Amino acid sequence: MDLIQESIAVLNDAKIYLTQLSEEEYTQEIELMSNSTIGQHTRHFIEFFQCLLSQVNKLEVNYCLRERDLNIQQRPQTALQTIEDIIVHLDDLNLASTVQFFTSKEATTSITSTVARELSYNIEHCIHHLALIKIGLKILKPEMELPSTFGVAASTIRHRKTLSS
Repeated sequence: MDLIQESIAVLNDAKIYLTQLSEEEYTQEIELMSNSTIGQHTRHFIEFFQCLLSQVNKLEVNYCLRERDLNIQQRPQTALQTIEDIIVHLDDLNLASTVQFFTSKEATTSITSTVARELSYNIEHCIHHLALIKIGLKILKPEMELPSTFGVAASTIRHRKTLSS
């Protein structure tokens, strides 16, 4: 599977819970998650994808410049629509392009990277947050069915398959 398809796959995993949670559930603080909400974690990984897509034409990426859009954080329908928008624009990425990755808002330190590397980072970052979200979902909606691969890295899935063979 290529990076675009992997991105779409992890973003599609988010759609599973976004279509099943009320705004109240989506914004409920969960003690086991340090009183964060599913909405906060969702907004966080969405905005990393948005940063990559919106900044890449300037040949730079700075995740510290994300907007922290409370609509994404508070409304699962807004998050769902934003994910749909991201998916539509993933094919616009030139994975071979070189970008400068900035490590702070002040953009004083940069690291040379590629769009492919940054997209790979976004995939793993999203999976990490989905794993945390999975914990929240088990608390809020234990009856919700999630795929066994939800919030699990592709390398872990492959490793588990080799163990079971």
